[in-house]
Amino acid sequence: MSNPNPVQNKADTASTPEAPTDFALMVHDFWSKNRALIIAVAIGILIVAVGREGWDYFNGVRERSIREAYAQAGDNPEKLTAFAADYASHPLAGVAWLHVADLQYEVRDYKSAAASYQRAAGVLAENTLKTRARLGAAMSLIGGGDLAGGEAALMPLTKDDTADKSLRTEACYHAATLAKDAGRFDEVTSLTDLITKIDPMSSWAQRAFALRASLPADAKPANALTLPAAK
Repeated sequence: MSNPNPVQNKADTASTPEAPTDFALMVHDFWSKNRALIIAVAIGILIVAVGREGWDYFNGVRERSIREAYAQAGDNPEKLTAFAADYASHPLAGVAWLHVADLQYEVRDYKSAAASYQRAAGVLAENTLKTRARLGAAMSLIGGGDLAGGEAALMPLTKDDTADKSLRTEACYHAATLAKDAGRFDEVTSLTDLITKIDPMSSWAQRAFALRASLPADAKPANALTLPAAK
């Protein structure tokens, strides 16, 4: 009997494929059964990724076009009004209404200005701009002769702790002026006191001091209004 050839045995062993592991069989079976679904999911993910990039690009282009449309409206009230109507859901719509209101106020079209300021206040989200629109609406009512309506619009601003300090003190001053004209001197005192508490270094505090000093002698409070010394 001839001895087994070790080289031949080694070659035979190398040429014999190893039996697939259980895991390899599982992967093969899974892919065979589900490859159509896997490919579909992969394509879906790719479409979503491309779609998101396309949507971001579209939004970027749209945002630029909206800003350009606003810039092109310039100081034309009709074009600004049309812009606000066309892009009613965009934040610039509120800015457009505020711009229209300012233009109307400048030419003393107080009735139109009051309406435009109110529309601006209804859509503006940024607090300072919203407060300015509310103050503008109140001042437009006063300018148009509706003193009661203007005062009613001012008073909530005087009590709004979230409002811009400068705008709030201005509202207080105008409300105090109306109170003085109506002979309600106690209200003048309380409102001018409030101004100095909110922003004692403001120009409105200086005006409040002068307004307080103009009260009739018998209407002036015992405690005189004092302003901090300028630093």
